Amino acid sequence: MTADLRIGVIGLDTSHVPAFARLLNDSSHPHHVPGGRMVAAYPSYSADIASSAGRVDGFISDVTPLGVAMVDSIAALLEQVDAVLLESVDGRRHLPEARPVIAAGKPLYIDKPLAHNYADAAEIARLAREAGCPLFSASSLRYDANIAALRADPTLGAVLGCDAFSPASLEPNNPGFFWYGVHGVETLYTFMGPGCERVMAHHSPDADLVVGYWADGRLGTVRGTRAGEHGYGATVFGAERIGQVQYSQEVPLYAQLLRQIVPFFQTGAAPVPLDETLEMMALMQAAISSQAEGRAVYLAEVRRQAGA
Repeated sequence: MTADLRIGVIGLDTSHVPAFARLLNDSSHPHHVPGGRMVAAYPSYSADIASSAGRVDGFISDVTPLGVAMVDSIAALLEQVDAVLLESVDGRRHLPEARPVIAAGKPLYIDKPLAHNYADAAEIARLAREAGCPLFSASSLRYDANIAALRADPTLGAVLGCDAFSPASLEPNNPGFFWYGVHGVETLYTFMGPGCERVMAHHSPDADLVVGYWADGRLGTVRGTRAGEHGYGATVFGAERIGQVQYSQEVPLYAQLLRQIVPFFQTGAAPVPLDETLEMMALMQAAISSQAEGRAVYLAEVRRQAGA
């Protein structure tokens, strides 16, 4: 790898791409992230999702003046880059778009969530492991300045439970928390870590509430909101005190995330273990089944059904 990585992008239908391009390519930006440049992009999108198809042209216009060249295929992209950001907003595209990147062995960051269902997520992980391809996926909320500070605060003590929250708009092709509510799930796991055994989900038009039961007896919840004022944060129940946090609006979330992605591209060491990411995907899939069936669903059921 060169000192200044050549970074490519797949999917130009999310605001993350112009934000990343500015932070990487504009050295005068107050939150510039050094170590790599976004040099090329394959502007794929989903014609059946309005928020995808309707924004891609605008984002192309945003990044082209920053020195990002458009290419007409993933194969052409891979010839020009050292590492790849898979930014497609539609999780259905993640598995097919990840396949050639993994086959080429390029370090791959897949923007949240890893896929639109657990089965695809497990297949992406299997392919990456078999190919020895570095793979990382996370929400920017995991690295928000306020959330990270509370997670590292020794006065909190051992985390006994957590109630996380985030917006959770719905999109039929990426059901449940696989669309936007993943931010809340990532926040929950930032504090709780892995170990969830089963979930019970509750749904209303205005909100979803998922209760997770950890193997060590702890409880964690995620509230996804669709009405009223929205926010991102958590109440964390520590052994020494209760901490409450909302995300920082002063330090750009995407800069915090890029400060994890660039070192990952350089070293191949993912900041979040792949098994933890897969557990989050299983939790979200179990929540969909729980809502549909009106019962607690074990994550092991989800894994068996996917053959994982």
